[in-house]
Amino acid sequence: MKRQKTREPLPRPLNLRKYFPFGQYPQMTPNQEASLIQIETDDGRSTLEAPTGTGKTAVGFTFLKALGAQGLGPLFYIAPSKAIVHQVGRLHPEVKTVYGRNECDCIFYPEETLKADQIPTIFCSTCKHYVDQASGTVREPGCRACPYYRQKYEAKQAEIVVATMAFYLFTQLFTREWETPAGLVVDEAHKFPHVVRACLSYEITDHNLWRAVAILKDIDPEVSIQLATFARRLISTVKKRSRFKEPLLDDREINSLIEVLEEVDADRIERQLKEALRQGEIDPIDDRETIKQLESIFLNLRRYLHMLHYSVATEGHGALNFTFAYINEEPGPYDKVIYKLVIKAWYVAPLIASILSPRTVALSATIGDPEIFGWETGIRSDVHALGSDFPVTNTRIFLPSDTPNLAVKSRSRQDKTKALRRIAQAAKQFARRGHRSLVVVISNDEREKFMTLSEAEGLHTLSYGNGTTARDVAARFRDGEGDCLVGTMAHYGEGIDLPRQVAPIIFMLRPGYANPHDPATQFEKRRFSPSRYWALQNYRVMQEALQVRGRNVRGPEDLGVTFFISQQFRRFVRAALPQWLEPACVARKTFDECIADTMKLLSD
Repeated sequence: MKRQKTREPLPRPLNLRKYFPFGQYPQMTPNQEASLIQIETDDGRSTLEAPTGTGKTAVGFTFLKALGAQGLGPLFYIAPSKAIVHQVGRLHPEVKTVYGRNECDCIFYPEETLKADQIPTIFCSTCKHYVDQASGTVREPGCRACPYYRQKYEAKQAEIVVATMAFYLFTQLFTREWETPAGLVVDEAHKFPHVVRACLSYEITDHNLWRAVAILKDIDPEVSIQLATFARRLISTVKKRSRFKEPLLDDREINSLIEVLEEVDADRIERQLKEALRQGEIDPIDDRETIKQLESIFLNLRRYLHMLHYSVATEGHGALNFTFAYINEEPGPYDKVIYKLVIKAWYVAPLIASILSPRTVALSATIGDPEIFGWETGIRSDVHALGSDFPVTNTRIFLPSDTPNLAVKSRSRQDKTKALRRIAQAAKQFARRGHRSLVVVISNDEREKFMTLSEAEGLHTLSYGNGTTARDVAARFRDGEGDCLVGTMAHYGEGIDLPRQVAPIIFMLRPGYANPHDPATQFEKRRFSPSRYWALQNYRVMQEALQVRGRNVRGPEDLGVTFFISQQFRRFVRAALPQWLEPACVARKTFDECIADTMKLLSD
């Protein structure tokens, strides 16, 4: 398959305005017009930083539509979450949305409710429901088409494909089912490295290895012995590492694992499995779980080996991944002990750069420092920061002068509890006036503490847990239930929209600096100078703060304020603000004065 990265001249000018979806948008906003002009100027290689709610989706769609009108393809619009993919598809029905295996039902097993990712892929091409990706025909005439392969085939015929970043990564990097796109839009581009790291991280346990050893014993005793040797080496490595406080493996330990793993013949496992299926020695229905486990073995072993190699520094570069180990003791009647090895991707910018289109438009509300953004994402086109179409007088960014510093080394034992109680009391004040609040904390302990304090203050607060998902609770809150919604940064810092005064007040307790005991933190401290390490840390918390601020101001009529509680925010929030938002920052008022200012803004 052609993997061309050359940016050939376009047959004719883009003329983006001609393809703007005026059916969905009665008129183009100044921000949208400026974005389209910039994309044309850059010949389709732009990074645009624009505020939330300013119509970036329409800009991306227009760019791809213009390329499609010139007969170019394939064309992709990618986003970090299924929710955004669904939203883009709803706004622009002519695109084709496509999802991963975990979203598609498998109909090969009619007696079970299974998703496609639970099924061994090794016999998909021989399944009677399989949809040929060249012709679109079902393998056995009259049978229902496999939902997963049908949507893939339809996507390959579509002009514009909308998918998650994870789907795009795997189909471009591993299966290579599409040519290099002629045009690519990356929505929420700052999230791309997080998605790639999550996709390319693996956990190996001795428990799973021993299960694989047992399965292979009857199929290929020699490979079973090889895998058992690796399992014993893993256990030995984890036991030795557990004596140290730092779980990160060093190069010597990683090379020791590589040495043994290279002896395991993953290709031979695949050949043996295919032959057993061909001869009818294994039944695809009765032996589904065994086949899936065997398939996971030969697929994952290759990936483990690849990832481990990149966890070792070379003369040309430092380690690009990191590997750590720990022992997990599960209490119970058998006191089960599990030895775990975790391999995590870290420096993913080159991978991302390799799957970009020669014409890539990256969109985000929180790009921040262009140098760090490019270093993290691999997207190195010029960054253009756009102003806002929204009146800055409709928002406030409060940095109260009398709240505590909640940094671990600066706070007293009761500071965090006092700050959370003060937030609950303020939210109650606002609730009496009919104004609802969102509270964003960092840890689950802080969330639970706030729930307890809210109950004591008589504040009707919603949160997730006990079988209730964060998404369901957010939907109930948007529908009018409760006076306050609380959640961690991971759940409610991004991806939750509260426009039209659903929650005009947001409280963010403290910045989410990385835990110093986390292996990723230890790796970065080992990898970088202190100044470089803290530049990365500050960049990430700046992004989070700006994302939180954008949750409740989604349109020109919205009113919204954000209280940044800890004094830690004073070090970077003002500097992180885009120029158009600087007049909204209030840093010389007390907490009570900020509350009064908010009451006045919301009542005017």
